[in-house]
Amino acid sequence: MRVVGKILKWLAMAILVLVVAGAIYQQVGRMMDAKLAPQRNEMIAVGGRTIHVTCSGTGNQTFVLDPALAGWSVYWWRLQPLLAKAGRACVFDRPGEGWSDSARYTHDGLAAADQLAAIVAAARIPTPFIYVGHSLGANFAQIYYARHPADIAGLVLLEPGDPKDLLEDFHGTRAEAMAAPDCDWKCYVAVVTGYLGVPRLVANSAPGRHFPGSTKAQYRAGLARPSHWINFMAYMAALPKTAYETMDVTTFADTPVLVFSSSELREPEGKETIEDVKSWRGGYLAHLRSLAAKSSHGVGPIEVPNSSHAYMALEEPQISFVADTIIEFMRNTRASSLRP
Repeated sequence: MRVVGKILKWLAMAILVLVVAGAIYQQVGRMMDAKLAPQRNEMIAVGGRTIHVTCSGTGNQTFVLDPALAGWSVYWWRLQPLLAKAGRACVFDRPGEGWSDSARYTHDGLAAADQLAAIVAAARIPTPFIYVGHSLGANFAQIYYARHPADIAGLVLLEPGDPKDLLEDFHGTRAEAMAAPDCDWKCYVAVVTGYLGVPRLVANSAPGRHFPGSTKAQYRAGLARPSHWINFMAYMAALPKTAYETMDVTTFADTPVLVFSSSELREPEGKETIEDVKSWRGGYLAHLRSLAAKSSHGVGPIEVPNSSHAYMALEEPQISFVADTIIEFMRNTRASSLRP
């Protein structure tokens, strides 16, 4: 029994040392990350929290860019300057992402829409604007339109999630999805591991191949935030609710809508075969066509050459193709609206 007691004692001491070391590692890392913080004029007050918003470019047309699930402004480091050549391009970090303060909030599409509307108002971003969304950000764009249609001059949807896919792992009813808690036990795990420095270890080993130089440092700093992983888990938990909210958007009326698709097949998941993926893609492209058809000025899906779901928003020359297509589409839309 004495041997067992000694083993347990040393094990407890080892765990304590690891906990303390992890906490110190996280706090030191946070202080180092602070050196990367943006200029003060890029931080605004929204609902008692400091939120990072930065705009570049000038002109009568404004673009607001919303990244994929739990993403933040760093994901738009290529697209923002390209769109800024044609107007004013704005990126932002939701609470707990990038450089924005953390906050308790819900993570479904309606909450995301109202959250962005508050940011737009506080940052005095001109409306109506063109909402550019990628992946889940493109679902949020659709819901934002239904929630705040007067704010939207156009929608650009880069491979939004098909609600059927978002509901794939959910086996309850709509009522159960809408009543589900914002997050489950996974969020608590994210809290504990985050403050012990585990995400920082992951972040420091992340390849970050899409982000060069100082941009990579900003990307890794964002990944290292415990709040990022809490948000990630919460957005995942809210996917069924967001799926039903997306399905509720039945029309875009005469608002211009431009839809993009990637060119490459995704990898099979689980027991899927390549034939299963091809069949899925056929249905997904039909979904994208249905989104464009919800508008009398809808176009797409436009296939981005040599692109995957991620590359279409992050890599050259894919992102240049996307930017040129957006600018040309909006130019043609404005021209047609001026014709007698």
